[in-house]
Amino acid sequence: MLAGHSDVVPVDGQDWHTDPFRLVQKDGRLYGRGCSDMKGFLALAMELAVSLDPESLQRPLYLVFTYDEEIGCGGAKRLVEVLRGMEARPGFVLIGEPTNMDLATAHKGISLSSTHIRGKSAHSSCPALGASAIMAAVKLIKQIETILPTEQDAMFNPPGATFNIGTVRGGNASNIIPQDCSFVWEFRSLPSQDAQVVQNKFSELVQKLQQEMPGICVEHRVDANVPGLQEGKNREIATQLQIHLQHSRLATVPFVTEAGLYQQANIPAVVCGPGHLEQAHQANENIPLTMMDEYRAFLVDLAGTLTSV
Repeated sequence: MLAGHSDVVPVDGQDWHTDPFRLVQKDGRLYGRGCSDMKGFLALAMELAVSLDPESLQRPLYLVFTYDEEIGCGGAKRLVEVLRGMEARPGFVLIGEPTNMDLATAHKGISLSSTHIRGKSAHSSCPALGASAIMAAVKLIKQIETILPTEQDAMFNPPGATFNIGTVRGGNASNIIPQDCSFVWEFRSLPSQDAQVVQNKFSELVQKLQQEMPGICVEHRVDANVPGLQEGKNREIATQLQIHLQHSRLATVPFVTEAGLYQQANIPAVVCGPGHLEQAHQANENIPLTMMDEYRAFLVDLAGTLTSV
């Protein structure tokens, strides 16, 4: 199964030198939003499919293009139920996220959350009359790192769980105690760690904060959970693929893919694609034509195993 996502991230505020939604070939590279993440892979997968004679296939080739991967893998989550119901599942899934052609057998999971704090507005000269939603948010944010799992795995870089505050919004003026504050955040955990444990600990922090700061009310929502990819049988599959892509390394990656979801349907998964992660989501995103050619040859070679008895 060749799998990838069809959605891309926004380009707002980025300094593009070309139209980000128009493919441009220049200086041996292809430029455009998603070239590296991961539309180059999708193009090569479709090219491979139309080049094959269906009558020559001894085993099926599945193409899976999902939606909403960038905001929680909504498409793949719906697909998992279909895959679980198949009598003959694919032998493995190759996900073409940009790995610089390395073969990744494991990756971290992610949990995305939104937290809204409501306090009480008042004149800043009379702090006892109000309850600052921003100060409450600061207290919560400072404590998130303390509730992350402490286990580490040297296979990953960074080796442990991490978190990030993506946006913070609140307040109206410097002389008004803010009534509202919202922040959006995520944490990324090792594939062996349970994200729900962190969410439970965060709920305990919220309860304690509300007791300590009268007038503060916290609303918390988990927007998405995507499981990590545990190595399991993936390493065996990756070793077999390495025969067709001899210059690649077996590795892990810190970012999240749909592979962990397919693993829940008992399908081994390997993440390997053309492009560099450093290019993904950036202005002037691009992919070298030489890398596209190398990956094309890899897919053609791999497809040969589907046409032989």
